[in-house]
Amino acid sequence: MMRAIGRPDPARLAEGVLALSRELHLELDERELAARFLRVLAELFPGRAIVIRVDRGDEGRLIEATRGARLMPHAETGPFELKRSSLRKTQLIESGRVRLVEAPAPAVLGAHAGFTIPLVAGGQLQGALDVAYGAPGADADPAWMDSDERALIPLANQLSVALRNRRLHRETSFLRDYLGKLVDHAGALILGIDPQFRVTVFNRALAELTGYTPAEIIGSDLRRWVAPADVARLTRTALGALAGSEPPPLDLNTVAKDGRPLHTVWSVAAVGRGARTEAIVAVGQDVTRIESLQRQVIQAEKLATLGQLAAGVVHELNNPLTSVIVYAEYLLRKLEKAPADARGPFQPADADKLRRILEGAERILNLSRDLVQYAKPATEHLDVISLNDVVRQALVFCEHEIRHGGVMLACRLADELPPLYAVRGQLQQVVVNLITNAAHALPGAGGRVRVSTFARRGVGGLPQVGFAVEDDGRGISTSDLPHIFEPFFTTKTDGKGTGLGLSIVQGIVDRHHGQVSVESSPGRGSTFTVVLPTGHAER
Repeated sequence: MMRAIGRPDPARLAEGVLALSRELHLELDERELAARFLRVLAELFPGRAIVIRVDRGDEGRLIEATRGARLMPHAETGPFELKRSSLRKTQLIESGRVRLVEAPAPAVLGAHAGFTIPLVAGGQLQGALDVAYGAPGADADPAWMDSDERALIPLANQLSVALRNRRLHRETSFLRDYLGKLVDHAGALILGIDPQFRVTVFNRALAELTGYTPAEIIGSDLRRWVAPADVARLTRTALGALAGSEPPPLDLNTVAKDGRPLHTVWSVAAVGRGARTEAIVAVGQDVTRIESLQRQVIQAEKLATLGQLAAGVVHELNNPLTSVIVYAEYLLRKLEKAPADARGPFQPADADKLRRILEGAERILNLSRDLVQYAKPATEHLDVISLNDVVRQALVFCEHEIRHGGVMLACRLADELPPLYAVRGQLQQVVVNLITNAAHALPGAGGRVRVSTFARRGVGGLPQVGFAVEDDGRGISTSDLPHIFEPFFTTKTDGKGTGLGLSIVQGIVDRHHGQVSVESSPGRGSTFTVVLPTGHAER
């Protein structure tokens, strides 16, 4: 049985409009908005088949309808068919989404008459409101069609505005979240303050650099976080930006939460609407790290120059050392061959002294030649070498460092290691760097360094050789451990390291298709392990 159709009561219509106004808020999505409007419209306009179509762009079309009402196929997916006369004030034009016709075909399946009200707000089509007569559940008499359309236009306008506000709210929320994530995940330091110097933006990069959380900083006065000597300059720069000038880059010094000094440089600009300035945005860069890298590069260059000078000094020493060796050998042979009564003032113990002179000079000469060879740029030529021999030679190079530091050295070399294809000079550098680092990690004299070699089977049963350098020093903190192989990263004090040693170690091991690993914890020392394949390394 069909419900009777009648003119909507103006009082009830006004009550429905007020009820909708109270219920609408920006957190409602399009489906909830359409459902609430449809419930009110079904009560105010009984006996009609009502459909709300919401255009959601690329997300498709949302359709809400009274019970039993179904759309024609062309109305579900095709363009919105709208009367030309009803669009004069909307300024919509015909497009792939809108088709302007003189008399649109009924949108509801089974309807013999009806009308469509475009849902337009802000010059944009939000969807359409379809009312049909003669459809299931709707009276066949269209007598009230014109009056229905006039009565529904204010409600349709209200729905249009609600849909547009919802869409704008969604887009604004997306943009706000997008910009928030963009600022928060930016690699640069980003800081925002209001005209009263209160911090309003404190991004993740700043939090990681300073150690403070945004909750600790936001809302506080920025001037309390910078060095006292910089407060006046910060104030002048901020006031200049608020006045509309373009201030030069601003240098600021502060202290991280853990006490580290920080030096940052900022570009400052004021933002606002019209002539009103509402905030100051600063984009900065941490130059503490850059300055540290510059110092370390200079130190590395000094060490490289010192190495070149040392190589020249060694060459200059070779000639007098050769003379010392030759004359010492001559005197020793002469003394040994001379009869006892022809030795004059020389005593038998003097021969031992000559032998000591000869041994010392030969040791200096051999060491100087080894150092020159070590200092030469390494060739790319692979040789069949013994890992144990490489470790022994490296220990000779490190002898002074070990003796000077009072280090107790324990060396355990495995027997019958398989030969290794490697660049001898590069592998020596790996061993020297790790032993030197281990000696530097010890808190004082009496510390222990253990060096060992081993052979094992790798993946697929392939033979591998390796060595480990273990110390009982101060260990490596958990925060520093992921960075120790980065170039120029060092925990040593100025003048005791360039931060290149472990980076070079990893590079050499990688080129030999090996692996270097570390096990360490604060206060319990560190163990560096290098494993190398014994087969030919493709370069």
